[in-house]
Amino acid sequence: FKKARDFPPLKVRQDFLDDLSKRLGSDYKLVIMDASGPRFCAELSLKNKTSLIILGKAGPKESLGKFFLHELGHSLGLRDESFEVHAKDSPAGYPNCATRREEAQKWWGDMTGKDKRVDYVNGCCGNKNYFRPTIASLMNDANKAEDFGPVNERYLRNTLAETK
Repeated sequence: FKKARDFPPLKVRQDFLDDLSKRLGSDYKLVIMDASGPRFCAELSLKNKTSLIILGKAGPKESLGKFFLHELGHSLGLRDESFEVHAKDSPAGYPNCATRREEAQKWWGDMTGKDKRVDYVNGCCGNKNYFRPTIASLMNDANKAEDFGPVNERYLRNTLAETK
């Protein structure tokens, strides 16, 4: 492992990754606990792609589980639901960050009105004009949220069910 200035903040030797793939015989999510690094991050990926999740030392230890779940969400295809500037690194896209209301209606409109937590909330992926499905989720504020929210949980259930 080697520190880097760009993303991800740790680079992994390619021969190490290739050897791991060969030994496992499938794609995987590599989770690295970086006690010297301040950042939590993950590559935006899909379940059937190898990707990297880095857990740094930032934040209180009791939040580690929630930060891990947030980053695992990225590695399975979920976008950042924050409208803070740092979230601009996460491109808008299915299933939880729509660039237009019509797109959001297509993706989670069937849940609005049926679940009081689901709506068309402004602000996602660093853009206040994009739409996210809930006010609070682990993909928005891992410190305060208790779960992924109904839309993200439906996506994760369907995604993980496809692996069986």
